[in-house]
Amino acid sequence: MTAKRGVKEAFLLGLAALLAPGAGHAGPARERRLHLVSAEASSYLVNDWNRFQENYLPLYVGDDDPHTAWSLKTEGIGEWIRMHVTPMQEATHVRMKIRNGFQKSERLFAANSRARALTVVLLPSKKTVEVDLTDTFGWQEIAVDQPPGPLDAIELQVKAVYPGKKYDDLCLSDVQLYVTATSSDNPAYEKQHFDKIVTWKKERAAAASLFKTAMGKTLPIAAQYQVSDLPAPPPGADADDAKVVIKGCASGDACWIGQNVARAIEVGGHDGKHAGVLHTAEGLAQAKFAGMTAVRISAQDKRPIPTVDGLCTPTLDSCEEDPCDRSLPLPMSRQLGYLRADGLALIEQTALPSVAEAQGLKPAQCHARSETTFAWALRDTTGDGNPGRLRAVLLMVCGVKEGREGSYPAGRSQLLVYGDSGQLELVADSSGAALLDWDQATAGAKLARASLTRAQGGSDLLIEADPAVAAK
Repeated sequence: MTAKRGVKEAFLLGLAALLAPGAGHAGPARERRLHLVSAEASSYLVNDWNRFQENYLPLYVGDDDPHTAWSLKTEGIGEWIRMHVTPMQEATHVRMKIRNGFQKSERLFAANSRARALTVVLLPSKKTVEVDLTDTFGWQEIAVDQPPGPLDAIELQVKAVYPGKKYDDLCLSDVQLYVTATSSDNPAYEKQHFDKIVTWKKERAAAASLFKTAMGKTLPIAAQYQVSDLPAPPPGADADDAKVVIKGCASGDACWIGQNVARAIEVGGHDGKHAGVLHTAEGLAQAKFAGMTAVRISAQDKRPIPTVDGLCTPTLDSCEEDPCDRSLPLPMSRQLGYLRADGLALIEQTALPSVAEAQGLKPAQCHARSETTFAWALRDTTGDGNPGRLRAVLLMVCGVKEGREGSYPAGRSQLLVYGDSGQLELVADSSGAALLDWDQATAGAKLARASLTRAQGGSDLLIEADPAVAAK
């Protein structure tokens, strides 16, 4: 667990490991199939077939589908792909099955470049081996040994290629990873990783199709966002003091949300255009959300938030991986209606658990395999005592998740605060606080940019709509 994933996530993962049957007892070394948790690469091909980054991405090597591939904009020499897997202990042997080239068809296999020589690097040990690949259609195997030790990623560096008959683009269709290690095994957890890749593929294809339509151009979000680190503090600022160590947050999301809101205020939100929503969020966190009313929420626009680079929707799997590490977190509901206060219909409820009970994972729903979402709302009061404008929504999702050591109950809270315009203006959870800026247009407001700050762990980020992709 790295610092950027947060102290809370490390605490929950450690707790889950302690509670899991047989946890902490390494078994004999044996080989098991590991599916990719994530993948990154030096580059990938962007052309008219990949205008919305729906094709050729590095994660496609983990989908077991020869119709997709990681494809490069060059012949590939000097390029690399890094594949992240479930961390293993006392790993000694990595066996890889590889579909070299673009294996959608034998014609496309011959048309594009294929890898001829690779440098394989096991991480974090940095054990390095040079290997040769054959120029054959179908699967082939390579293997690398290392002294017993940790393993959490495998990097492939391209050293030589078989040139394509028609295109220079280097392609790699699939890589299957089999690791021999002593770590405990949970096949359901590994299958969960593969299922996520399949879902990710479908979501990216659907988003690309959507943004190509007239309706896609009217969506409140752009087709792609660029992510960069926020500028460093001004001269004279104490960078060490800016990232304070969180204390007293062993439990309770109110503390974590409050710390991240305080960090956002510290960065400069106390006297700017976001001061109002930050003040609201700060007060709610300090009161541990006691002033909020339990509600059932129905979004008028139930369409899912499209899968877009630079944006994400937090999940309960943050103990094992953080899908929002370098992305802007949007509502966990995954529905577009949550981006505006007037897009939500609220019904007050009296039989729902309190915020403290839900965040303490006490409801029976938090111990079920299916996820449950609880919600609480803060609204202005009018002169006649009736509820007025919606100001904030607290979402809390809980349920049983799979970890490497077994299953465990997990929960995650997220605070959404709406500005005077009715647009969602602040998203805060245990990982950070994001302030959203909207551009008004004839077709409606569109998310233009956001800043994401964290009280501890990870970089502060600037997320901006990519005008080049948006204009296509």
